[in-house]
Amino acid sequence: MELTLQFIAVTLFIEVAPGPAMLFVLYQSGFGFRYVMTGILGLLTANIIWISIVATGLGLLISQSVVAFELLRYLGAGYLAFIGYKICRYGLGKQQLVTAEKPKKYWQIYLQGILTSLSNPKALLFFLALFPNFTRQDFFVADILYFGALKLLILLVVMSSYGLVGGKIFDFVNLSKMANVVSRLLGVGIVIAAVAIIRG
Repeated sequence: MELTLQFIAVTLFIEVAPGPAMLFVLYQSGFGFRYVMTGILGLLTANIIWISIVATGLGLLISQSVVAFELLRYLGAGYLAFIGYKICRYGLGKQQLVTAEKPKKYWQIYLQGILTSLSNPKALLFFLALFPNFTRQDFFVADILYFGALKLLILLVVMSSYGLVGGKIFDFVNLSKMANVVSRLLGVGIVIAAVAIIRG
């Protein structure tokens, strides 16, 4: 129980901290809560992929391969920078989104959620650094699955909360005609996150 509480505390702190996933969810909240939940489903899927990689031992191999890790890092940073540019260009006002760039398919948002999480290879290092501190050698896979499920639950709760709050914020900024300002700030924030990934 003590290990579980420690894991929850550490993971909750990390999920609440600003990052690409949070910015992605806030962006989707400008479209509506269905888009938020679809995006979160993509984030959850990506986390399942990371957890599976760690559980099978592939994560250690990737992290030790300089070429593979650097390739993931630059591809991920490029994708995030592209998303930031799109947000800056199209804005976040709900009326703008309907006429400019509102996705026609939910699978597009789902895929963006997956790519947003997978685009940061530091997430792999996070799992490699965090999980060994809470797993027992004789029950490694079982513990990975247990704490992985906790990680997914915490991610769902935190990002859903961001989505709900974000929707209220965008209702307000649309009324006050500040949506363009907010969109620029979110876009710049994602670009900065991309630069941080490149700089290591």
